[in-house]
Amino acid sequence: MKKQNLVLVRNIFFKTFIVGLLFALLLFVMTATLWSHWAPLVFSIFQVNEKELGGIVVTSFINLRFFLIFILLVPAISLHWVIRSIKD
Repeated sequence: MKKQNLVLVRNIFFKTFIVGLLFALLLFVMTATLWSHWAPLVFSIFQVNEKELGGIVVTSFINLRFFLIFILLVPAISLHWVIRSIKD
């Protein structure tokens, strides 16, 4: 691949990571502040208790962290190293 294409792919990975991180922070803030409002609704609709809902939320944040770090950030960093090693 040409260096320009590698730079483009790296920038896409990195910018997607940044946007995903912002959405994850927004999701965390909304979850923490609105828990008392939407949790009873989830309890009644999906028939789960508070312990199960807490586990689901924690698991979703762990999966989001895995995706952001290992699917987006790690390839961006490795492409950055590859780009730096390529001589013009």
